[in-house]
Amino acid sequence: MFDTHVDTLYVWVALGAVSVAVFGVVASLPASAPPDATTAATTVDEVATSPPGSVATHELDAEEWTLSGRAIGLRADGGVAHATVLDPYVPALGGRLAAVLAGAPPRRYFRSPAALGRAAERARTADAEWRPAPERLRVRHVRWGGVDVVLAG
Repeated sequence: MFDTHVDTLYVWVALGAVSVAVFGVVASLPASAPPDATTAATTVDEVATSPPGSVATHELDAEEWTLSGRAIGLRADGGVAHATVLDPYVPALGGRLAAVLAGAPPRRYFRSPAALGRAAERARTADAEWRPAPERLRVRHVRWGGVDVVLAG
């Protein structure tokens, strides 16, 4: 007597629409979390506030990255994450700055501290673009003459 009849067309159509909507929401959720840009920025900040000669590395879980003088961006299947660093750093993504970042003495690649400073300023002000990310971020604090820079790449 108090039974409901669930055989009406409207109920079945509504149930189908709700099922499709729920499936769409579940299917659109990312399979993994976005990369952690904050810990990468913390690594840069730690080296920047450490004495010259300090070096640190940080494992990256991103497919692509972008480095500017004040921020780090990481992108993966789970999304995009950005973090701002406290002290400006120099993106050393290639050339002589990358060699110094890898551990070479600056005098091997630059004639003077002023030349290192000019190269650092050019790299710091260059347009940031998305690039394939390496497995780890490397950061090095370099002081030569009157030039004090933090290289990251």
